Amino acid sequence: MIIDIHQHITFRQFPQFARLKLYGGHGPFTAAHLLHDMDKWGIDKSVVLPLANPENMDFFGVAGNQEVLAACRKHPDRLIPFCNIDPRGVLNHKKADFSMLMNLFKDLGCMGIGEICANLPINDPRCKNLFDHAGRADLPVIFHLSPRQGRLYGIFDRPGLPGLEEVLRDFPRTIFIGHAPSFWNEIDGRLDPRQRNGYPKGPIVREGALWRLMEKYPNLYGDFSAGSGHNALTRDPAAGFRFLNKFHRKIFFGTDMFFKKDKPPLHLVLMRSALSGRHISKAAYKNIMHRNFERVFMRKRL
Repeated sequence: MIIDIHQHITFRQFPQFARLKLYGGHGPFTAAHLLHDMDKWGIDKSVVLPLANPENMDFFGVAGNQEVLAACRKHPDRLIPFCNIDPRGVLNHKKADFSMLMNLFKDLGCMGIGEICANLPINDPRCKNLFDHAGRADLPVIFHLSPRQGRLYGIFDRPGLPGLEEVLRDFPRTIFIGHAPSFWNEIDGRLDPRQRNGYPKGPIVREGALWRLMEKYPNLYGDFSAGSGHNALTRDPAAGFRFLNKFHRKIFFGTDMFFKKDKPPLHLVLMRSALSGRHISKAAYKNIMHRNFERVFMRKRL
C-alpha cells in the first residue's frame, strides 16, 4: 500500500491557468491525469490538497475546495480530499469562529486542512486561531513554510523555527505537518540563512532544529514531498537515512508533482532504493508509505 499525502489537481474548466509560465507552466493536471500516474507508478491513494489563498492559487492553476471535493467524490476509493481554509477568512479576525466551516468540510469527507500557504507569521493570532479550531475539530494541518513575508507564498518563520515551536507548544491537540524548503532545510544545524528557500547541498555536520522539534513534540510530523523534502533527505544520504529511521513514525510519503511524468517520482525511487538497499527497515518503510497516514487520519492503531 502506498498513500501519497501531497498532491494537487488543476482547474478542469479553465486549463489556461495551468499553462502560466511564471511557475513552470506544465499544463493541465486533472484528476484523470493523477489517476493515470498513480496506476503507472503503483500509488494506491492520493490526498488531493486544494488551494484557497490569493498568494498562489491562480498562478499554479490549482483547484480549490469545491472542485477537489467533486473530483474525490467520483473516485472515493483512490482520492482523499482535504479542505483549505485561509486564516484571514471569516472577516479576517483573530477570534473568527471556523468551527461550523470545519465541521461542514468534515461532513463532506475532508480528512485534513491544507496546504496552508497564507503569507503570515506562523504565530500570527489569525493562524493561531485557525490551528486552535483545527485541533478541536480533529483536522491535521499541512503547511507550506517560507522564510519571509512578501514576494512569496507560505506561512513564514525565523531561522531555528521559534514560531513553529510556539504553536506546537500552545496547541498540543493540533497535528502539524511541515512541508517546503524553509521547513526541511532546518534538518541542517549549520544552515546559511540565505539558503532557507533554496536547495542546499553538502553534508549535514550538525543536526538542525528539525531533529529537536520532531523528538520533543508529538504533534509535529513531516511531509517530504517536492524538491525540498527530497533534497533534505538525499544531500547527505547517511544523515537522511538516519533521519528516516529515527522518525519513521512521524514522516509521510508525498510527491507534490502535479504534472505528467515520464519517470517515477523521485520520492518513490528514494524509498524503494532505501528499502532494497537495507538503509531502512521494512517496518519503517511501511510506516512512511501508508501506516502513519492510516494511524493519524483513519485512527487505525497499527
